[in-house]
Amino acid sequence: MKEHVLILTNSLDVTSDYLCSRFKQKGVFFSRFNTDKDCLTTAFLYKSGIPSIKWLSNNLKPEQITAVILRRPKPIEVQKNGDIYSDNHTAGEWSEVIEGFLAHIEENRWINHPAKNSGASHKVEQLSRSKKFGLSIPRTLITNNIHEAEKFILSEKNGVIIKPLSSGFIERDIPEEDTIIYTNEFKKENYKFLKGIEFCPVLFQEKIPKIFDVRMTMLDGIIVAIGMKAFEKNGNQRLDIRRNNMSDVEYFPLTVPKNVSVSVRSLIQSYGLRFATLDFGIIESGKWYFFEINPNGQWAWLDLYGKSDIASVFIKQLKGA
Repeated sequence: MKEHVLILTNSLDVTSDYLCSRFKQKGVFFSRFNTDKDCLTTAFLYKSGIPSIKWLSNNLKPEQITAVILRRPKPIEVQKNGDIYSDNHTAGEWSEVIEGFLAHIEENRWINHPAKNSGASHKVEQLSRSKKFGLSIPRTLITNNIHEAEKFILSEKNGVIIKPLSSGFIERDIPEEDTIIYTNEFKKENYKFLKGIEFCPVLFQEKIPKIFDVRMTMLDGIIVAIGMKAFEKNGNQRLDIRRNNMSDVEYFPLTVPKNVSVSVRSLIQSYGLRFATLDFGIIESGKWYFFEINPNGQWAWLDLYGKSDIASVFIKQLKGA
């Protein structure tokens, strides 16, 4: 069966822009549906038990789709009629028919199915499961109990870091005011804020003396690992590699130790995922510490920096599927 890949995303997704350009170069047959724009030009039909959608130059039935790449869909935009309540109802109706269409596509054709992404997106559970599969994790405390937090902080001689649990990004009405919440070291001056955790649980971890970070990408068991170095003023590896817009990061390809790759494949398979990105830190001894999984993580920037060719993995796995 000739492949027909459906990319489900939004009109501003630059990773999908890049992937589409590579698909065109390599002759991968695909359609892109931008949930924030394309419903304005979509025709939907459910007849004789078969759904179909038409938009732009695309005309698809579920059985034609060999793979769905779930990227970054956004809320559906519809034609406004001036009544916000009616507009919300219309958007809900469109969401229902689009989701109903997609529900006809078998789960194993998704990269990844939304339910699988959701099940793999909880940091608390990720840490427990990754340890069961043989990965090393930092000593971790997640609590809103001030006394427990103080005990943990005092017990960690190499320092403690704090980071968000659900998302490291606050999206605001004005995009320029969006906020990235970085991983930070807990310092003496932060004790005055400790009372606030009783109203909001916080993730505390031992500070790992990493010599570099690793972004690992896996698709259908194929692993690509890229090391990343960025130094602070004291010469140590930066605590959060994302700072400075990653403009000063040095990238290099890595060979993953067999014990780590075996554990990662088993871990990702246990979630029923085809694709995932994972973050690690490596210390001087060569030990790998697992930080987290993002089942729908970013990867295209690594290709664009010329340090990987992850797009070719997508092409290989999808072409002729």
